[in-house]
Amino acid sequence: MDSSFFGIGMNELIVIFILAAIVLGPERMVRVARQAGKHIRNLQAYLSSLTGELKSELDILDDLKEVKKDLKK
Repeated sequence: MDSSFFGIGMNELIVIFILAAIVLGPERMVRVARQAGKHIRNLQAYLSSLTGELKSELDILDDLKEVKKDLKK
């Protein structure tokens, strides 16, 4: 199993976080991390909703295929 995140290894992530802490400062980094967390949670909720809707639509299509197959008999 590869321990990379978007093709970036753990060492690179640590360097990025250290540079972000230096550039943003501790107060802004906390705020930026909090905002990023909110955006990620919103994206996860959206993708979960989208997945549910797609599954529902595919289930309806499967049901329609079954009905069509039964009508042909």
